[in-house]
Amino acid sequence: MRRTAQRVGLLLLGLGLIAFTGLNSAFGGGAQAQGGTEPLTVMLEWFANPDHAPLYLAQANGYFARRGLSVEIREPGDPSQVPFLVASGAVDLGLSSMFNFIILKSAQGLDAIAVGALLMKPLGALVAIKERGIERLEDLKGGTIGYAVEPVEPAVYGTMLRAVGLEPGQDVQLVKLDFLSLMPALLAGRVDAIGAFRNFEPVKVELAGFTPVVFNQEDYGAPESYQLVFLARPRLVEERPEALRAFLSAIADATLFLLAHPERAKARFFEALPHLRDELNLRAYDRTVPIFVGAPCHNDPDRWTQAQRFLLEEGIIPQTLPLDELFTEELLPGGCRG
Repeated sequence: MRRTAQRVGLLLLGLGLIAFTGLNSAFGGGAQAQGGTEPLTVMLEWFANPDHAPLYLAQANGYFARRGLSVEIREPGDPSQVPFLVASGAVDLGLSSMFNFIILKSAQGLDAIAVGALLMKPLGALVAIKERGIERLEDLKGGTIGYAVEPVEPAVYGTMLRAVGLEPGQDVQLVKLDFLSLMPALLAGRVDAIGAFRNFEPVKVELAGFTPVVFNQEDYGAPESYQLVFLARPRLVEERPEALRAFLSAIADATLFLLAHPERAKARFFEALPHLRDELNLRAYDRTVPIFVGAPCHNDPDRWTQAQRFLLEEGIIPQTLPLDELFTEELLPGGCRG
């Protein structure tokens, strides 16, 4: 991640604001997108939120339309079905966590391949409350961690605990809860920490009047991964490579705009999604921005190798796969391969 951030930082310095000329047109991304000539459907992995800012900025700023695309962004009825909708051809592109995709590809032979990334580092973390006496991960000894997603979360949190000499199930109990029950359980003191997204749950703790303590998973031995990757069918990659290249280039343009003009980008995002304009999402947006640095480049082979090795060693996948079955870099903007 640090290498990626440095690379993109230099790119920004070199390019200046060239990519952003002509952005003084009035906001009206929906109308502009209708002028595109080639349709693409993109399904989110969850409901729209600040994690998806480059997508909505590419729409709002007309980057898709300028590249000849008419992009429809959809929210899923059932988030668990997004990779399968991609594989079936029901949608052209879909977002998935990198871990989830590897599991489905390895265990079920999912007919999909990663063509780019949206969030460039993990969002996963353990979140605790300082006022409850938790300041170091070691302070969880004798306590309880609530989590919602199996099998990855218990494996990740077990790795984190062992990194500081704690054994899950002995020194710390892991308890599965419904996702919507995690934050109430933490605030009420029924658990000592929860599996969380580092850009949202700490804000919820702050809004409740407490001080969050955040333990990022990659700081305690868990592999660094791309949080969200774009999936497409291999057949679509073969049949419509130029459309997918145009899409990823528009995402790159939107990411650069977001980083170079943070206040304008933030305002435009919430103009596009005014129902999200509340204190939680406004703060979460700011904490998400650094995680976009480098998008849509998803072609660090070490990340894919280490993620597969971790999942294999934890018994979550039955086999590792050749990297060219997991991702392709052929559609990425040139700067990703520089």
